[in-house]
Amino acid sequence: MVTKMDKKELMEPDKLQIVFLNIRAFAETYRKQIYIGAGVFVLMIILSGGWYLYNLNYEASAGKLYNQVIDTATRSASPNSEVTSIQGYKDLINRYPKSDAAITAHYRLANLYFNRREFDAAIGSYHEYLKKVDPKSDLITLSYSGLGACHEAKKDFNKALEYYEKAMKTNTASSFEVMTYSNVARVYEALNNAAKAVEYYRKAQVKATDPLMTIYLKRKIAILG
Repeated sequence: MVTKMDKKELMEPDKLQIVFLNIRAFAETYRKQIYIGAGVFVLMIILSGGWYLYNLNYEASAGKLYNQVIDTATRSASPNSEVTSIQGYKDLINRYPKSDAAITAHYRLANLYFNRREFDAAIGSYHEYLKKVDPKSDLITLSYSGLGACHEAKKDFNKALEYYEKAMKTNTASSFEVMTYSNVARVYEALNNAAKAVEYYRKAQVKATDPLMTIYLKRKIAILG
C-alpha cells in the first residue's frame, strides 16, 4: 500500500538536501580557515612521522656504535683495549647523548674506570647512569654496589655502607642479595663491628646456593663469631 503525501509535505524541502546545503554554505564561508586547519593537521602528521623516523634512526645509529665498541673490546688482546673502549663510549655519549645506548655506556664507563682504579671517574659515571636510567633496570642495583665498591676502595667505609644499603632497597635487590649482604658484612668487618658483620654474613649464607660461596661465608662467620 502506497502512502500518499499531502500537499504540505510535497512543498517542504528535502531534509538531507538542507543538511548538505548548510554544510556547503559553512564551507564557503570558512573556506580559508578550513584550508589552514587541514594544512596544519597534515603538517602535524608529517612532523610526527618525521620525528618518529628520526628517533628510530638516532637509536639505531647509537646502537650500532655501541656494538662496535663491544666488538672491538672483545676481539682486542691489547693492553690498551680498555683505553680504546673508554674513548669509544665517550664518543658515543657525545654523538648520541639522549640515546638508550648512551645511558648504558655510562654504566660501562664506570666499570672500566673502576677496573683501572680511577675511582672518582667511576663514581661520576655511575651517578650519570643513575640519573638517566629507567627505574626498573637491573643495573641500578649493580650501580649502587659499584658506588659502594668505589668508596670502599677509597677507605670511605661509611659512604660505602650508604650505597650498599641503597643497593639493598632497589626494585631488583632480590637478584643480588648474596653479593650485597656480603658487601655490607665486609664493610662492617672493616669498621671493626664484628656483630654486624656476622649478621650480614649469615643473611648472605641463607641466600647462597653456590657451594664455594657457602664455605667462604661459613668460614667468615666462624672467624668473627
